[in-house]
Amino acid sequence: MFRERLTQAGAIGRLFDRFDATLRNAGYLPMSGQILDATLVVALQQRDTNAEKADLREGRILQDWQDKPAKLSHKDRHAR
Repeated sequence: MFRERLTQAGAIGRLFDRFDATLRNAGYLPMSGQILDATLVVALQQRDTNAEKADLREGRILQDWQDKPAKLSHKDRHAR
């Protein structure tokens, strides 16, 4: 669906041309059939207190997160 919308908008070719240019500038020469693998990096683990976890399970938004929607979007708010 996303690719179809990019194609309909005439943006898919420009997008991949830009992607290829970025790879070439980084020293890669992409060829048909090549596979580029990703580099894995360690991500910091966030530690919530038991009280914060309980609030999240109950669907309450923590007071100091009210102005930080990005932080809240990274939390699993489903009960386990």
